[in-house]
Parts: sequence; C-alpha cells; structure tokens
Amino acid sequence: MTSRIKRTIKNNKFLLTPIASAVCLILNGTLNLAVAAETEPTEKPVLSVETNQQQDEEVEVIHVRGIVSSLKEAQNIKKMSDNIVDAIVAEDIGQFPDQNVAESLQRIPGVSVTRVDGEGQKVTIRGLSGKYNVTTFNGRKLASDSQTRDFNYDVIASELVGKIEVHKTQQAKLQEGAVGGVVNIYSRKPLDVGQSLVLSVEGEYNERAESTNPKTSLIMSDVFNDGTFGALASFVHSKRTSRYDAYSSSNWDDWQYNELHHRSNPNNIEDTLPEGAAINDTFRMPNWPRVTSTESERERFGGTVAFQWLIGDNLDINLDGLYSSYDVDNRSKAMTVVMPNVYSSSATYTDFNAGPDGFLADAAWNDATVELLETGVPRKSDTYQVGLNANWLLDEVTLNFDASISKAKNEDDGNGNLVVVRAGVDGAAINFNNGSSIPDISLSQPLDQNAKYGAHHSRRYGDSIEDEIQRFVVDGTWEPSEGIVTAVYFGSGYTSEQKDRQNYYPNSPSIFALDHMDDVNPTFDAPTIDIGGQTMWQLPSNVIIPGSSNSFAGGASLPSAWPSINVDNLFNYFQTLDPVAYQELLPQANAKRGNTYGVKEETVHAYLEAKLEEELFGLPYMLDLGVRYIKTDVTAYGYSHNPANLAFNSDGTLANDAWKDKTLVEYSGDYSEVLPSMNFKINLHDDVVLRLAAAKAISRPFLSQLTPKTNISPELDGGSAGKEKRTMYERDPGLAPYTSKQFDTSLEWYYSDDGNLAFATFFKKFENTLEDKVTSEVIAGQDFSVTRSYNSDNEALIRGYELAWYQTFDAFLPHSLAGFGVAGNYTYNNSTSGKNDSEGDEIPFFGLSEHQVNLNLFYEIEDFSINAAYNYRSDYTVRDVSHWTYETFGSVTTEQATAPAWDSLSISLKYDITDNLQLSADAYNLLDPEEYLTVNAMKTELLTAGASSAQYGIGSSSYGRSYALGLRYTF
Repeated sequence: MTSRIKRTIKNNKFLLTPIASAVCLILNGTLNLAVAAETEPTEKPVLSVETNQQQDEEVEVIHVRGIVSSLKEAQNIKKMSDNIVDAIVAEDIGQFPDQNVAESLQRIPGVSVTRVDGEGQKVTIRGLSGKYNVTTFNGRKLASDSQTRDFNYDVIASELVGKIEVHKTQQAKLQEGAVGGVVNIYSRKPLDVGQSLVLSVEGEYNERAESTNPKTSLIMSDVFNDGTFGALASFVHSKRTSRYDAYSSSNWDDWQYNELHHRSNPNNIEDTLPEGAAINDTFRMPNWPRVTSTESERERFGGTVAFQWLIGDNLDINLDGLYSSYDVDNRSKAMTVVMPNVYSSSATYTDFNAGPDGFLADAAWNDATVELLETGVPRKSDTYQVGLNANWLLDEVTLNFDASISKAKNEDDGNGNLVVVRAGVDGAAINFNNGSSIPDISLSQPLDQNAKYGAHHSRRYGDSIEDEIQRFVVDGTWEPSEGIVTAVYFGSGYTSEQKDRQNYYPNSPSIFALDHMDDVNPTFDAPTIDIGGQTMWQLPSNVIIPGSSNSFAGGASLPSAWPSINVDNLFNYFQTLDPVAYQELLPQANAKRGNTYGVKEETVHAYLEAKLEEELFGLPYMLDLGVRYIKTDVTAYGYSHNPANLAFNSDGTLANDAWKDKTLVEYSGDYSEVLPSMNFKINLHDDVVLRLAAAKAISRPFLSQLTPKTNISPELDGGSAGKEKRTMYERDPGLAPYTSKQFDTSLEWYYSDDGNLAFATFFKKFENTLEDKVTSEVIAGQDFSVTRSYNSDNEALIRGYELAWYQTFDAFLPHSLAGFGVAGNYTYNNSTSGKNDSEGDEIPFFGLSEHQVNLNLFYEIEDFSINAAYNYRSDYTVRDVSHWTYETFGSVTTEQATAPAWDSLSISLKYDITDNLQLSADAYNLLDPEEYLTVNAMKTELLTAGASSAQYGIGSSSYGRSYALGLRYTF
C-alpha cells in the first residue's frame, strides 16, 4: 500500500535512513527514488541529499507502507543481523500488526502467548516463560508491575511501538539474564519519521460483554533547524469491557465410600453404593465445583515523547520517555455447590456413581449448601521510563552513553475483596457425564432474594508492587578500516533494580463466620440461621442483588440465574452488628507478613566482543566472539517465623503463641558469572546463510525464592482420615542463578526479495535448576514436613526446531490476482525440566507446547489489504496441583495441571478511502476456543477409559469474540 504525503523539506535536505534506502531499492532497483514535486517533474526525477537551493520547497513523498513492506523490513533485519534474530515491524506509523504487543509477538517462530482475562499478557520463547526472558524498551530493561520477573506486555499500547526484535542467541553486548531470549521493543525516532500527524479512532465490540469500547491514538512528529532537530509525541487512550465465564474445582481428591457419610449417618452407606462397589473402594471427586462469570473493565492511557538532536556530523543526542497507565477492574460473581464430603454438614447423598475410570460421574444429595462468592481484583498500574542517550562518532570509534530510570507501580492498599455467603436448599445434583467441560448443576429451588443467606468469609485485601530500575552504561564500537577484524564492541555499566511487595490483609477474615460466632458481640438482636447444620448470622435482604448469568459458556445445564453480593452493604451490616469485630475485617499492612518482602539487585557488567569477517573456501563469513562478566549484589528482606519460638506440651498441643511473631529478616550476598558467546555466519551462496551459535546464559532466581522468610504451620490441620501434618517452608536468598549452555543453528534461504525459507534448531542444557525439596524433620520435639528451595544437580533440557516461510505470489499469479502472500512458521519443542512426577515420568517446563503453528494469509494491493492470522499451540503443562491420596496415606501427591491444545483466528481489513483516510475492520478470537485445565494423570486415565478429558477438568473459561471498526487520518 502507498500514500502520498506532502512535507516541507528545509533547504532541500532530505535525510535517508537505512530503512528508507532499502525501500528505494525495492521500488526501483536503483539508487533513484521517484519524487513528484508540485511543479512538473523531470523525466527522471532524482532525490538529492543536498542541493544548492536554499528556499523551502513542498514536495510529495511516496510513502510505502502495509503488510508486505513490514514483512520485507523484518526479513532484512533477520538477514543482516550477526546473531539469530526475528523481528516484527509496524505496517505504518502507529499501526502495529495487532492491537496487543504480546499478540503480535506470537507471529514469531518459537514465541507463544499466555493470556489473562482473554488478552495476551506474557510471552514464552522457545518453551521458556517470561521469568526466563528479558524485555527492554529502546535497549533498556523496563520495570514491571508483575510480582515476578515476568513482564506484562498489556501495559504497552501497540500504537507506541515501531518494531520489536527477539534475540534468540546471546551476544556479549546484550542484556544478561535471558536464557530464553531478549525482547527489545523500539519506539520511533523523530528524524526517522519526519513531519507527520496521524489520528486514529476505533470502536470495539465484545459479544460476550455486549459492550462497545472506544480507542483513540495520536502521533505527532516534526523536524526543525534544517533537519537536525526533531520532536515526536504519541498518545493512546482506550477503554475495554469484556466478560468471560469459567468453571473450576479445587482438586480431585481421593475418597473412600465409607467417608462419604462419616459426618452424618454411616448406616446409610449401603443404600448409596454403586453396583459392584465395596465400602473401602477409592475414587476421586472434586471438592468445590464452581461456576464464575467475570466482567472486566480496563482503561489504558499511554504516551511517548522523543527529542533527537544532531550536532555537527558526529554527535547524535536522544532524550525519550514512555508513560503507561493501566487501570483494570475485575468483578466476579460465582456459585459453588459444596460437596458434602468436604464440609461438615447434615447433608446425605441420595445418589452417587463413580465411573469405571475411578472418577465421580454424578451425584445427588439433600440438605445442600451453596456458596455465593463476590470477588473484586483491581489493578492500577503505572509504568514510566526516561532515558538519555548520546552517540559520539570519533573517526573509527563510536562511543555511546546511556542513562535511564524506569519505575512501575501497582498500587493496591486493600482495594480488592473476596466475600462468601452461604445458602441452603433442599437438594442438589451434579453430573459430569454431559459431554461438556462444565458439569450440569441443578438445585431443588432457585436462589433469589427470597432465600435465606448466612455470613461466611469476608475480606478486603491487596498487594502494592513497586519496581525501580536505574541504569548507566558506556558502550563503544571500534571499526578498523583494514584487517580481518571489522568491529570491536566494548562496554561497561551499572544497573540497580529494587522490587518491593507490600501486602495488605485483614487480621481475621472469618470473624463473622461459623466457629467465630462467640467472638462477635452484636449491638442488636441479630437473627441467625442454620445452613447445613451450621449456625450463621442471617444477612439482610439488601446484601443480595438479583442477577442472571444467561448464555453461560460451555453449554452445560446450570441454574439460569444466581444472585450477586452488594459488598458495601455487607460490610456496613458487619460494622453495625459489631463495630469492634468489624475492625478485624479491614486490610492491615503486614497482617500476613510472609507476603511482604523486597529484593534489590545491583549489577555491574563489562564486555568485550569482536567481529571478524573473511572468506573460507571462497565463501564470505562472519565470526562474532564475545565475553560478558557480571557481578550481582543481592539485598533482600522479609518477615519470618522463628522455629526457636516453638514450644509444645507433652500431648503435642502448642504451649503458647510465641511462634506466631514474625520479625524482619535481612540478607545480603553476591555472585558473579563469566558468560562467553559465539555467533558464526557464512554465506553458502549469494542467497543462502548458515548460522551457528553457542553461549553460556543465566536466568536469575524468582524474586519470591530470594526472600529470607520462614513460614511455620505448627497446628495439625485436622484433615479427614488422619491426613494431618505440621509444615514449615523456608526460602533461601543465597540461591544461585540458573545457568544454560546453549547451541543454535539456522539455515536461511533468501531466494527473492519477496520470499525466504528458514530452518533453525536450538538446544539448551540447564544447570543449577531451582527446586523445592520436602523432608521430614523433628522441630521442638514434633514431626514437621519441611519444604526448602535449593539449586539442584538435575539437568534440564530444551531442544527443538523452527521452520519459517514468507512468500508473496505476484511472480506466480496473473496481474489480476497479484497481491496474495503467506507468512507462516512451525515450532517443535521437546523438553524435560529435570523433575519427575509421582509415577517417575519426566515433567516438561511449565508453559511449553510441543507443537506451535502461526500462519498469516494476506492479500494486499495499492489501497486495500486483508490479513487472516491463525495461531495454534498444542497442550502444555500449567502448574503443579496437589490432592489427598491413599497411596501416600497422611500426605498429598503432586500432579500437573495441563491446558489442552488451543487455536485462534483473527482477521484484519484495511481500505484507503483517500490518500489520507483509511478505514479498518478487525475481528478477533473468531474461534472463541474454550480454555480449560485437566490433570495429567487424570487425562491419561480418562483417555484410556474412552472418556473426554474435558469432563473431569479443574478449570474452564471462554472469553467471546470481538469486532472493531476504525478510521485513521494522516494529515
């Protein structure tokens, strides 16, 4: 696609960037660029870098943009790079391929996306999640409001981005700490953009939320002082309302039939045994089946400013800043049917059937308890970065000075809430044999305002996260005019990063629930109610809000409506009931001190890297050798229990409460690493490039693992059937980083300007992997289960390959069909984390899919383009889950929660109404895949039994399709 933009060029100076030069070559195949002036052009117009004319002239510049130009520039970046790099380039100013930066990144081979509330937030590179990668903005590490080392890409609007490069192999001059890869996000520079003003407006409709949301962006740029000074500013504002529906259950525990009635009437056991079952037979069943409907409101405001000043012929000074404000308000309402076996109640099963696979198939019971939950999870994230850069050319040496500061903050001093109320109904039933990932749930009578509700768990809570990064580096490049060494890179720098988490939590969130009834002194004659054999405070009618959850995802049969909770009215009632007890519900700083901590890392680095270019058997090659040295000082603090304060009586009961005190603990330590790297590139033919790379890389331990804290639970947890234990968890701030020995290859065939084919392999061998080890120890005369983090000797492996293809078909199709093209890639990844599950099988890395496909089909002519983007990833392990088991009586067993294969389809259309006005239409998440979780062991058993793995999942969610319509005007 092309557009004609009139620009005023001072003194006829028109500075061509390398990208613009490449575009010129693509258009004409020569160094001449066709430029149409307002006066009649000559027969062969030639663009002069500088002429003797001193008057300003207004010229019309042919500006190439669109899908093909973006792909060609990304291809050129990959081809010219010294290491293995993939890139995404904006199709035009303020026009990135996707609305979300993370969604765009998944177009790159080996990159997949983790979504939160239906929106891409984190990325995985070659099977390694965000905590193993590093994200930089204009070469500087960007602070993040995440509690971990992950970067949340949803804070950056795509309109602010010019291009993104993903470095998959190491170089000494690259930021350390990325075993997976370094993602560098670049904004635009003013002198590259020139004089420009672009305004975009858009409306997006989400079918599940049934709402339309606005989005506006503005980008302004201009050059002054004969083209030596430029200024650029960009702004974006958007609002988005979405809804997603989910099902979840809290594990699938082992139970015996003789336990089903151990809290009621065991004489009724024979009446509900399935045919052929014995009293002591073991089966698995969920604890808290729950359906949830969540509405999310998000407002994003972001902007960048940049100033660029060329002083003479050898000094380039840049001052740039980024700001992003991202406010999220998630509100969830849920309904849980409480299984009688996990809740001491008067309920009795009237029907109960487990399938041949050993899992609950369906059940019914009387005197049922139902929970209503209302959850509010706000996120108020502010991120900014300010950087100053000076690039100074001195003959063969270029010096680069860079200083920056970045801060991110998610301020939540107790704005979140989780409240639970209970209601009783005569009977309930659940059926997992319905062919859906969500079970059928039925109640004997509807839940509405006429039902009776009792108070249960209530809390306001939150976490404030602050991250600050200060950085100063000096880099240099020496480019000798002769010899095999064509460039020497050197540099040193200092980086300081401090991340703090301040937790807010109430002293007693269950002060108005169940066992705490005697702790409340009501100020009036408050009514109580019996629900499931338990006495509770009866709630007034203004606490319950009539509601409906029509069109719930999954196709299961559910109660057509369940009410929600007015949280403010609930807390007002508690305050009236007992003002003193009410204070126990309010969030307090450090009430859960184990969740308050901070880690500061100060790192100095120095590197030396040499680039050699010569011929080998007549074939030109490049060899890049480097070494990077880093030394990191770690200072950490946290709140910890002291095991020395534990004291027990002779009968095993606690002698006092001294153990509950948590004191501030501080730690300091350091470590250093030498990180060599090698990148080799040889041109086997004019259009064939072979690359080899080897390096040692590190990724630092998770922040929570570096916290010097000890958490003790010395009271027996009172689990059923003797499943009782005392526990202690310890973290070690002296943990060493992960280290990885990496070997990569890439074979790239650039067979035309309109096509390339690439095949790459990767191999990573991890050492010093971090694991939790559980041991049995005697503390203060009692048996404890103790969990500690440590650097394991186990070796983890990641290995795989990538295949990528880009092609336009103009050369193969008649002129009338010109414009079609394809860009696609496939990634195979086989990994072992060095850990084994309870059956001895190897566990893969979390978040890693074995197969991944990204495919873009497009059609583009001068004023119209359409692009269909399809993404697929196979199943992957999400996290560890634990459940009670009779095979390890008195303890738990751990297995892995797995997400099944997932795919998505989005379509984007653009039409140039005029040279300056463009219409866009987009459709996202057209396949609307249902996302759910199963358990590895469970899935295997179910498939063996011929059942659907979705039927016995532990979680399921659906987000709905979205459609957007926008206008973009270039002044």
